[in-house]
Amino acid sequence: MSGPARARLGFGRIIGFTAGDYAFNLYWQSVSLFLLFFYTDAVGLSAGVAGLIYMIASIFDAAIDPLMGAIADRTRTRWGRYRPYILFGGPFVGIAFMLLYYRPPLEGAGLALWMLAAHIIFRIAYTVASIPYTAMSARITPNSSERGTIAGGRIIFATLAGLTVAGLTQPLAAAFGGGDSAHGFFWAAGVFALIATIVLPLVFLVTREPEETGRDRSPERLADYWPALRDNRALWVVVIAICTGVICSTALGKSVLYYFKYYLNDEAAGRQALSIVAATGLLIVPAWVYVTKWIGKRAAWLVAVVWGLAGLGVFAIADIRTVGPAIAFFVWMHVTSLGLALGFWSLLPDTVEYGEWRTGMRTESFVFGLGAFFLKVALGLGAGLYGWLLGLIGYRANVAQSVETLANMKLLMTALPAVGLVVAGIAMIFYPLRGRMHDDLVAELEARRG
Repeated sequence: MSGPARARLGFGRIIGFTAGDYAFNLYWQSVSLFLLFFYTDAVGLSAGVAGLIYMIASIFDAAIDPLMGAIADRTRTRWGRYRPYILFGGPFVGIAFMLLYYRPPLEGAGLALWMLAAHIIFRIAYTVASIPYTAMSARITPNSSERGTIAGGRIIFATLAGLTVAGLTQPLAAAFGGGDSAHGFFWAAGVFALIATIVLPLVFLVTREPEETGRDRSPERLADYWPALRDNRALWVVVIAICTGVICSTALGKSVLYYFKYYLNDEAAGRQALSIVAATGLLIVPAWVYVTKWIGKRAAWLVAVVWGLAGLGVFAIADIRTVGPAIAFFVWMHVTSLGLALGFWSLLPDTVEYGEWRTGMRTESFVFGLGAFFLKVALGLGAGLYGWLLGLIGYRANVAQSVETLANMKLLMTALPAVGLVVAGIAMIFYPLRGRMHDDLVAELEARRG
């Protein structure tokens, strides 16, 4: 990799690269927002079984992320290390995504096993294409500030994808379903898969990787990665912070549709809430990019934590029974979710240079694979825990919930996220890269290579 003096990417290259997150998040946002609901209210699985399927697939997905990172680190082609996976992996992700939303004519254990197998197949295909894509943000530029801009662009495109998924999934499912919601979800998934499959080759064409120079030292064996990562304190702080903080976004994200359908008795408003929350991200993300450049990545993370805890405190005390205040609460918490997301994806590339500075080994793709591993484990555990707790408090799909169940549903929406945010804030206090330390590390590394 060239040094910090390498020319900036420019607006066009940044847009071309970050547009990939629109494609990948058509898949990811759908899985995050609708898949658990699809399992319980369209397929007919119990909340406990649905949560268990989601958790198993997420943990499996997480386990193969570092392996995919190691494979990508060793890949050498005339197109670069990572770009071929984006080009050739895209169509397989689209096919697997449609399979994810297919309900076969099965019941009972057979149906549950089918849905689990389809979920695992999708996770494999998604990992093969997405891990190399995310790792490229550390490779295409060594500049920490530019990486922050890239992270902001990625989240803006992810927000646009979230808006697309939130606004169109249920209308498309209704239009294609003909009264069969599972059938409608399948064809809605087909529409999103087609769009994503068109976008990813364009990302391949616009994006360029720096030429291989032979100066970067990467571990030669899989066993050599642990010594290269063991002393990377910056990486482990970021991992701990995001894994605990993601409990917030998981619990709240999974709660939206259930809260509006059963707590407020207005299912249609749930789709409206998802769309509004997603749309506000187009304003929230640029604001976070500005705040991050102004006060630094670590401080911005802590601000996001405090903001979220304040929102949860008000929600716990207030008895919100109308749509407007409920949407306002989810928008407020979306500010925290996006602040943590921007922090994670802008901090993670910087840990690559910190680890190289400490150990002499550069493990950029493996770092992103490891980061995705812990992130997905947290998401899977959060979804599984949420589904299990829904069943434990007496939730039953498509029937009126008891007063006690509704009260406990609200407790889940506040207690779990609050604990996650507190631990995420405490962890980030120990993050070692502060001020201009990363810029100094990049300059020192370039001097070592020279």
